[in-house]
Amino acid sequence: MGSPKSEDGRDNDETQHRVTLTKGYWLGETEVTQGQWKSVMGGETVEDLARKAYYDDTKYPYLDGKTLKDFCGWKSVADAVATCGDIDDDTPVYYVSWHDAKRFCERVNKMERDAGRLPAGCEYRLPTEAEWEYACRAGTGTALPNGMEMKIEGKNKAPALDDIAWYGGNSSEGYKGRRGLNTASWPEKHYPGGTAHACRVKGKDANSWGFYDMIGNVWEWCEDKYGEYPSHSVTDPSGPASGGNRVLRGGSWINYARCCRSAFRIRSDPGPQDRAVKGRSNSASGGARRARRSRPPRRRERARNFGWNMVDG
Repeated sequence: MGSPKSEDGRDNDETQHRVTLTKGYWLGETEVTQGQWKSVMGGETVEDLARKAYYDDTKYPYLDGKTLKDFCGWKSVADAVATCGDIDDDTPVYYVSWHDAKRFCERVNKMERDAGRLPAGCEYRLPTEAEWEYACRAGTGTALPNGMEMKIEGKNKAPALDDIAWYGGNSSEGYKGRRGLNTASWPEKHYPGGTAHACRVKGKDANSWGFYDMIGNVWEWCEDKYGEYPSHSVTDPSGPASGGNRVLRGGSWINYARCCRSAFRIRSDPGPQDRAVKGRSNSASGGARRARRSRPPRRRERARNFGWNMVDG
């Protein structure tokens, strides 16, 4: 995990170290989509989540004392709804907290157990940060999960990302919705101007293990609390025992190129534990990808209604 000191765009919290994973797991082939979210959470849309974030912004912490409402500069509920892209079942869900993502997994667990589709000893959950990076890299040790290094030619310009990620430099090229953000003022864009927002899943190439949008499109929550990496080898790490913030990985459609590398990581407040089970919130484009603890795998198995890929430890 982590990155070499020579990697373009590297941050100082990416200490490179060897990690061993001893247990296989399943991971969603895409981020959780709006359609999947609605099917589990009673029809709730990203517009509903934005309204909740506006009316009770204390439930939607962002970072360093700021809320999502502060971060987005919302002055009215209309502002909040206007920051949403089109409602689209094949686009990732966003405005989600870590605790709400956990509740989503809990609800899927109940649904699948009640239907007799979840084997004993298995559960749906968020991936650990190590599991996320292992699946993202798909056996590579380079900046990008397709085995390529990345030359950053401008804040929003890294041509190597074009085939594999929606980021600040190209998301206006992939977005076909009616609502979004005007990117005319975004600096050093690969493709100047245009309206942008989160894009439909599977719009870019998958990595060699069949995972789409591991970098770009929307940020993805991990199970772990945020902390500094060790410099020594570790086995099955699950993050530090203490700390308030949780880890997000992958970068998003609104971010600079440097954020869309296999090793890049950020932290954010997980949100309140006592919030009712509806909606998820986070930074301007936070989402999630589900993992499932595995029994000994049947190679051709796929969970009903969700796309999954098996990852061997």
